[in-house]
Amino acid sequence: MINQASADKKPGFSWAAIVSLLVGSLLLFLVFRKIDFREFSNALAQTRWGWIAWALLCGLLSHWFRALRWVMLAEPLGHRPPSLLTFCAVMSGYLANLALPRVGEITRCFLLDRKTPLGFNALVGTVVMERLMDLLVLLLLSIVVLFAYSELLWDPVMAFVGVRATGMRWIQELLIIASLVLLPIVLWKFMGRWIPIPQNIRAMLKDFVQGMTGLWRLPNPVFFAAYTVLIWLGYFLMTYLCFFAFPGTEGLGPGEALLLLVAGAFGFVMPVQGGMGAYHAAIVWTLGRIPGLLMSTSSALAFATLVHLAQTILVVVVGGLCYFLMSLVPDHQQAD
Repeated sequence: MINQASADKKPGFSWAAIVSLLVGSLLLFLVFRKIDFREFSNALAQTRWGWIAWALLCGLLSHWFRALRWVMLAEPLGHRPPSLLTFCAVMSGYLANLALPRVGEITRCFLLDRKTPLGFNALVGTVVMERLMDLLVLLLLSIVVLFAYSELLWDPVMAFVGVRATGMRWIQELLIIASLVLLPIVLWKFMGRWIPIPQNIRAMLKDFVQGMTGLWRLPNPVFFAAYTVLIWLGYFLMTYLCFFAFPGTEGLGPGEALLLLVAGAFGFVMPVQGGMGAYHAAIVWTLGRIPGLLMSTSSALAFATLVHLAQTILVVVVGGLCYFLMSLVPDHQQAD
């Protein structure tokens, strides 16, 4: 019979999607409320769409490398899923994220579990493992950006927390970074001591941990590292190539692309559909602080809207096609 247990795990639409949509809509309203729409539309009209196409190709390749990396994490579980099927699950997950933030991670595990003998809980463990790796990369890139653009980024942070810049500011920066890194580790270390875990939850966590520890059982960890680099290189190029597509950003270089990549990544992790509103605000704020960039708020928002819309269309078109293709693949038959 078809894996009924997996079917019961299918993510559904809930009130959280409505709340998330309302929050995203509010953020969009706050970002757009004082915009000169004539200037905004004129800036969009000057877009060089050929560069957008190349940027989207880089984004698509990064998604493909993410699928290949996921195949490597799943293989130690006893089955190597087909790369194309895994890619379709990844893109379907991105599509689900447009309905409800973070539900895409569960969706792609559910879909791959339905089509392969891999266990759902173990697949969730592999996704958590790769997300932790991405979080590590984002943290490292954030540290690089924070020190490379120290005056640009740290001064507002220091002013917000009421700390004046001093000659020993690098010590302040290191202390803040260390606190951000160590706090989650301390919470994770002592959470299990304070909260008792039921036996059935422990059994589920055992499968979950099996998927997470697959990183240490990879046949070729070099390829895993290479795929991770290629994923983030694709994200970087997607941002950098968009500079050439938009009037006013042609003079920006790789450093500014890395800066916007990190800012946009934090916008996308906000609990709103596809980073709606949060991504726009992060990009507009960052562009507005780049020294020597003579770009109005309306033009900066047009750039953010263009990049976000292009990525969303890519997910809708490719993700929709991938979800349809997965529906044509027979479910994995599993005995009782």
